[in-house]
Amino acid sequence: IAAILGDAGVCFAFLKGANWLLEVDDGRIGERWLADIDLVVAPKDWAAALAAIAAGGFRPATSPAIYERHFHHVPLARPGDRVTIELHRHLGWQRHLLTPDEVAGAAVTLPGAPHLRLSNPTHRFIFGCLHAQLQNMEYAAGHFSLRDLHDIQYLVAAKGDQLDWPAIAALAKERNIFRYLAASLHLCHRLLGLEIPAPFADSAGARRHAARCLLQHRGNFRPRATAFAVKIAWLLDDRRLAYELDCERAPWLSRQVKIGGGRLLSILKAIGRRRRLSPDPPFETDGIPPVDS
Repeated sequence: IAAILGDAGVCFAFLKGANWLLEVDDGRIGERWLADIDLVVAPKDWAAALAAIAAGGFRPATSPAIYERHFHHVPLARPGDRVTIELHRHLGWQRHLLTPDEVAGAAVTLPGAPHLRLSNPTHRFIFGCLHAQLQNMEYAAGHFSLRDLHDIQYLVAAKGDQLDWPAIAALAKERNIFRYLAASLHLCHRLLGLEIPAPFADSAGARRHAARCLLQHRGNFRPRATAFAVKIAWLLDDRRLAYELDCERAPWLSRQVKIGGGRLLSILKAIGRRRRLSPDPPFETDGIPPVDS
């Protein structure tokens, strides 16, 4: 994948678990599971990336229709591949909080492998927190993922000398995402014993959030209720709806009207079907059209 994109002159960076797999020793690969390979592409190279991947034999692994207003392209694969790849046009519904140009442009390469472009440690930390807290609705629902927290623990242990915590905290406050980063760090402290970096250690809101999450995961009923809360949060989330309706920067009143309509439509769709659309198994796609931009 990296060679295909590199030969096409595409500026990109691997995301999430792909970074782990590419940099750890073979003996540690089993410590991190993932379902697909994620990478973000610089906007100027989006069309070139899709063309190069299509020329490399990748094709949709499911119907493209449900990804028309999604932050990543339809999952792609070649016959015989064990996993799909997901090309991100944006880093989640919160597209303006951390941009593709920032992450792809600041990618770092592995020694001896200049074509392997990994997200830099700062962006890995920020995106990991935003993906967990906003994309996966963990902040709204009081949920957490041990896998996501383990990623933070690993990153701090392996790349801690490259993480400028005062600068990260300043950026987080500037972009109004401090509470999400602090929430992940405090959960990581409570569950995995991570020492919280000084700029985030005194966040009372993050301490309350961590306590709430742990409380909601006690017993048998509370975790099920929390999982249901994640689904409700997804249905009602204004960031998701604003992204899908392309109205994030619209005037406040217009945006709220569109979000309200989208929220009602989401609820009606959820009521009208028993289960949410899910991608079909990979490679059963003989009738699916080729990749396009």
